[in-house]
Order: sequence, then structure tokens, then C-alpha cells
Amino acid sequence: MDCPKCGHKQDNTVECASCGIIFEKFAQHQAWLAGGSASGVRHVDSGFGWGAIAATALISTLLAWYFLHARAPATAAPAVARGADATAVTPGLPAPPAQPSASAPAHVLSGLEAQLARSHPARNAIETARNATVFIKTGWGLGSGFIIDADCHVITSRHVVETDGARVASRVVDSPEMRTRMAAAEQQLRASIVQQTQLRRALVGQPGTHLQVIDLDDHIQAMQQELADLPARVGRDISEKVTDSGRTGFAVTLVDGTEFNSLHAEYADDLDLAIFQLPADHCPHLDPGNSANLALGERLYTIGNPSGLAYSVTSGIFSGERGSGQQRFLQTDAPINPGNSGGPLVTGDGQVVGINTMVLRGAQGIGFAIPVEAVYQQFRELRGTQPP
Repeated sequence: MDCPKCGHKQDNTVECASCGIIFEKFAQHQAWLAGGSASGVRHVDSGFGWGAIAATALISTLLAWYFLHARAPATAAPAVARGADATAVTPGLPAPPAQPSASAPAHVLSGLEAQLARSHPARNAIETARNATVFIKTGWGLGSGFIIDADCHVITSRHVVETDGARVASRVVDSPEMRTRMAAAEQQLRASIVQQTQLRRALVGQPGTHLQVIDLDDHIQAMQQELADLPARVGRDISEKVTDSGRTGFAVTLVDGTEFNSLHAEYADDLDLAIFQLPADHCPHLDPGNSANLALGERLYTIGNPSGLAYSVTSGIFSGERGSGQQRFLQTDAPINPGNSGGPLVTGDGQVVGINTMVLRGAQGIGFAIPVEAVYQQFRELRGTQPP
């Protein structure tokens, strides 16, 4: 017989040896096609009809629901907390921080600590320490300090908030910065005296210049007296300003701009330390480290307001210890500039080990900090609160 599909001639009447069709099924298929065409309707294979599409969509929805709900705990990413409190992670967005385990209750932020955490979230230990550092402004200068406990006690250097006008004036007048400024002022005064003296000589004997010469004499005499009295006059001005400001107190600004005014401090008897308390609650604070455990070459950081550059961070190393007993100091090459005084000296994990207090005059990279242990010895407000 001849194959009805490919025309191959053969004796087999069941299956074509050339194209492989089954004659009976081929005939049925042809008859089905003929019947469909006769009715004018084109049929689509029922395996891919609308019913199949709807069923597929329903199954996909059920599977998606299952994997998002029933299997969520088993497939959650390791960084996401598991269990009933697990938080869904949206693709393309940073994962939320992991929830603490049941064995370690979460530290609930409140008060000033919560306020600063919202405005300046910390991304590392140094930024956490920054949130506990304060900017101090007095009527005579700038400085730094840091919060030492949740009760909002602040530690700083005594010389930052000192209100003894004579003592502050003596220290400021003797400082290298003030000596440089006074030398520049003296030079300018001398130049003005020379200029006015030359003008006077040129006017002497000229008609109608008598009164002008008298005015020049008075002006030259006043400048000469000012030149001779410059250090004492600067000292008096500073003393008066410090005394007046001491009556009204000083101001403290936090990293988010929050300001506290009319503050007053208590001073240590023997060290350059002072303490005061902010009128707030639940403050972010620095945990004290152990300054005796510092290793030579260990990285240290200062946080402060050098020259008014608020919340600047600089770093250096631990260079060694100097002195002993109450006069023990931590030496570091971390830059300590005017405005850094009273700020914290911290380790890489954010623990405070010292209070920046001074630099060695005539040298670079030699600064000193008072060990943090001293604040617990000096101030009764903190006694008994130092961790073991």
C-alpha cells in the first residue's frame, strides 16, 4: 500500500516504515480535522486552553503563598532574626538590623540617647563615641567634653570651664597662641608710632599745622602707653570677661545642635579635671576602658572641637606613660589642638581611656591625657560606678 502521508510503498498496513505514522491514528486525525473545518470552528489543543492557564495561575499563587508564609522560617537569610518576630527583607533595600536573641534583652533607647540615635545613627564605635562628646563654649574660649554615664554627667578639663578670672588670664597670656597674637599687635603698634612720628616731623613749622601736631603728639603718646601696657591690659580684659561669664555659666552643644545654657562645673582639687551635669535624662555615654592595659603602638582617637571645627576626629598611637600616681599621663601623637582640651581619648572599640589635657610646647605630635580612672577618684558623684 501507499503511505497516505509520505507516499512510501510497502506491504505493512499498520505503520509506515518511512515516516513512522500509525495509519489508523492518522486516519482518525484527518477525519477530526475534516469535521472541525466543516463546522467553521478552529479548535485549540485543550492542553493549552484558558482552563489550563487559569489553573497554572492558581497553582503559582498557592506555591508563592506557601513559600512566603509556611516556609519562611526555613528559608530566611541568616542575617535576619528568625521566629515570630522575623522582619521581611525587601529586595534592593538594606536589611534591617538583627533582632537580639531572647537570652540578651534589647537595650531600649530613650531620652537623649534615643534623640541622638535618630538624628545621628552611629555606624561604628567612633561615631558612637562622637554622640557622647560635647562642644563647650565659654565667654573666653572653646573646648570639649564627654558624657561619662547615663545620668548625663560630663567630664572636661578644668581649664576649659575655669571661672577664676586671674588664673585664666595668667594661663592665657602665657600661652604660645596669645604670645604670638600680642607680638603681632606690638609690631603693628610700633609701625603706627613710626608712621605718625614721621608725619609729625613733616608738619612741624608748617603754617596752620599747630593743632594737628598737638593731636599727633597725643595719639603717639597713647600708642606708646598701650605698647608698654599691652600684656597687663590683655590680662585685665581676659580676667574681667572670665569673671563676668562665670556668673552666667557656659553653654554646651550636642552633635545634633541641642544646646544647654547657664551651666556650672565642679573642679578637681589636684588635677586639670571638671565635672558638670546636663539637665537631661538617659544620655548616651562612653564606657571607660583600662588605661593600664594600653599597649605601645595601640591606635587611639581624639574627638573634639579643634579651633571650633566641631566633632573632628583625629588618630594616633599610644606612645607611653609619663609620671606616676596622681601625676600619671598618657602620651600620644594623636593631634591635640586648642579646642580638643577636655575631650575623650578613645580606643578603636570606643572606650574612653583618657581626657585630653595638654601638648608639649615647642614640639609636634606629643600630647598628654589624664587617665580616665582619675575621674572616679576625684568626683564623688561617680564613685562606686566604675566598672570592675
